[in-house]
Amino acid sequence: MQDQPKAIAYRESKFYKDENASRQLVEGTVPRGFLRQDRAFYFGKKSTPSAQPSPALTQTAGPQVSSTNPAALYPDDVETFPIPISKTDIDRGQERYNIYCSVCHGMTGYGDGIVARRGFNRPAPASYHQDRLRQAPVGHFFDVMTNGWGAMPAYASQIPVEDRWRIIAYIGALQLSQMRQEPR
Repeated sequence: MQDQPKAIAYRESKFYKDENASRQLVEGTVPRGFLRQDRAFYFGKKSTPSAQPSPALTQTAGPQVSSTNPAALYPDDVETFPIPISKTDIDRGQERYNIYCSVCHGMTGYGDGIVARRGFNRPAPASYHQDRLRQAPVGHFFDVMTNGWGAMPAYASQIPVEDRWRIIAYIGALQLSQMRQEPR
């Protein structure tokens, strides 16, 4: 039975004119469960991309002026969560944060995790408590988790989409918990 004639996928075959044993997929075919039409949920991006490039990313003659408007730094990132967030979602986000993020970013988000304390600090993990990240839209965090940033690897294959949004909600809670209260 092992020597019977058969076509083995991705191998050469004389049966078809193109000498390929497997047939090509119909153009535009999307595997079940991979349609990803909701751009905000699956990519953290607005449904219509911004036509203007970010002022922080364009080079002009003269001094660079940094914008304090977070929307200008991340023009295509969504600014609100595409799913409702509850207390159980934040709890799940905390659990996932402790597993995937705290080793570098620390339990309180200052970039002082065990990996950084043991010597991996070039570049140092980001602190969530710097003004740039406090003002960053939630879509920026989603994009960083999905695609990586600097020395941080992409976590798209390890953290499901829903859990990435939950981690972002927990990061927001971390940022709020570490803000100084102004005296009244």
